[in-house]
Amino acid sequence: MALPTLLSGPGNRLTSVLVFLFYATLLSTKDMYSYVVGGLVLFSVWKLPGLRTIELDRKEQNILLWMLLFAGISIGSTVWHGAYARSFEVPVKFALSTLLILCLIRLPPKPAALWLGLVVGAVSGFAVAFWKMWQVGDFKAFGFTGAIQFGNLALSMAVLLIVGLCWLIANEHQNRRLWLILLVLGSVCGLLGSYFSGTRGGWVAIPLFILLFLLAYVRRSNMLACGVSLAVLLAAMGFLAYKSPLIHERVQEVYTDLSEYETHGSSSASSLGARFAIWGVSWQMLKDQPVLGIGEVQFRKELKEKSQAGLVGAVPAGLANTHNTFLEVWVLYGGLALLSLLLMMLSAAWYFLLYIRHADPVLRSYALGGLCLIGGYVIYGQTQIMLIRNNTLLFFLFTLAVLMSLLHQRRRAVLVTGNH
Repeated sequence: MALPTLLSGPGNRLTSVLVFLFYATLLSTKDMYSYVVGGLVLFSVWKLPGLRTIELDRKEQNILLWMLLFAGISIGSTVWHGAYARSFEVPVKFALSTLLILCLIRLPPKPAALWLGLVVGAVSGFAVAFWKMWQVGDFKAFGFTGAIQFGNLALSMAVLLIVGLCWLIANEHQNRRLWLILLVLGSVCGLLGSYFSGTRGGWVAIPLFILLFLLAYVRRSNMLACGVSLAVLLAAMGFLAYKSPLIHERVQEVYTDLSEYETHGSSSASSLGARFAIWGVSWQMLKDQPVLGIGEVQFRKELKEKSQAGLVGAVPAGLANTHNTFLEVWVLYGGLALLSLLLMMLSAAWYFLLYIRHADPVLRSYALGGLCLIGGYVIYGQTQIMLIRNNTLLFFLFTLAVLMSLLHQRRRAVLVTGNH
């Protein structure tokens, strides 16, 4: 019995269409992707009676448990603090994402829907960004969102496409040449989107991605080939960094920002300096309420008071958020919610890590994609609230659900085939 490949296989038509539309519209439309997710949530609710009989292993159950625990604690904390209604948005989405995971495990999409969606999304996203850059006369990619979110999403999509490309290079597949062109095109457009966004916080994740790829693919038999490939990659990256005025400018800004922060401290107005300042004042506030957090209303009130007292500058106090995912969660929802979020991400990472060196190349590819998703978000989250913003949060939850469902389906198929 022949198994389906990474790029082809059976799947539910409706979930396949919705998965394709989500990725295809993520970077090139203002909010179409949100309606797609809403449609899948409604479909999941409609299919709820049939979702009760799904057989999950302990690792999958743990992921869902921690997601629900995070949602429950965060909702309770939001009520306790009397925060704004928008503070409910994140935990509610986490709760609903458990439905998406169950629905996609029961009715998984066709694998091609994921890869084609990523290709169309990366290409159309860069096309829109280029059009906007040309309109404003400033080559900084942002599309319909902020430059940081755009750059990090584009990079994540590119990395997932490179996962598919690595599988295709090593394995035979029908229409191989067509898929090769599509995956290369999508990967290049995603990388260009990240490059022109100038998102340094995303570029920092690239070494981690390289290490995860090495973990997945390096064997004694191919160590020389992998070593040569790595050397070529590092040389190309070094050449780009040396020749690129954009990278030079962004790196130089780091030194300028650090120097400015050393001079002005909590009154710093630079990009990095303002972040350091708001992180410091947020940490001071959390010392008094580490378990339950502060809540958005009280946080803004105390931040304004400290600004008026001259304890923090106007620029840091005027930032829309803390620019750190985990600090933001701690401030808004408390230490218990932060702990449950970290345990959820750790459980998901462990789930994928178990298959990162599996003999089946398709299972290994899904596992690599999952680890790159989680690892990337951990690093992105140090300088941006990736699990708070709507588009970046939905991308994380949706992609986690898709990869878990495809890995679950593939694992069962491998077991069935192995028993014959």
